[in-house]
Amino acid sequence: MHFGQFRLGLRTLKTGVSVMLIIVIFHFFQRPPFIAALSCIFALRETWDNTIHFSKIRLMSNTVGGAFALLFFWSRQATHNAPWVSMVLLPIFVMAVIVILDAMNYNKGVIGGLAALLMISLTIPLNATTNYVFQRITDTFIGVIFAIAVNRYHVPKKQAE
Repeated sequence: MHFGQFRLGLRTLKTGVSVMLIIVIFHFFQRPPFIAALSCIFALRETWDNTIHFSKIRLMSNTVGGAFALLFFWSRQATHNAPWVSMVLLPIFVMAVIVILDAMNYNKGVIGGLAALLMISLTIPLNATTNYVFQRITDTFIGVIFAIAVNRYHVPKKQAE
C-alpha cells in the first residue's frame, strides 16, 4: 500500500501486530513489555525462512547476552551495587559477548546479543533479585517466539502468475 512516498508493507503490519500482541499479553501478566517487544522487532524478517534463520541466531545471541547480564547482576550484587561494576565490567562483558559470538560464527547476532546484555543490565533495579534477571532473559525469548508465530501465521498467499 502506497501513500505518496510512504509504503505500508506486510512486514510493517506484522511488526505492529507483534508488538501489539506482546503489549496486550504482558499487560495481563503485569510485566513490562519493553524487552520482549524489542527482541521481536530484531527477529522479525521479511520471509518465514529468514525469520527462522535469524531467530536461531537471535536465540543463541540472547543466551550469550543474557548469561553475561546474569554475571553482571551477580557481580553488582557481590559488590553492593558499586558503580565501578558498570563502568569496568560491563564494557568487558560487551567485548566478551562480541568475541564469543564471533568465535561461534554468529556474527549476525552480535548486535542482538549486545542489545540483550545492555537492555537487561542497564534496567536492573537496585533491589532486584536473580528472578528478575531470569524474567528479562525469558522476555527476549518470548519476543523471538512472537516474531516466529506472527510471521508463520500471517504469510501472504502467493499470487497466481
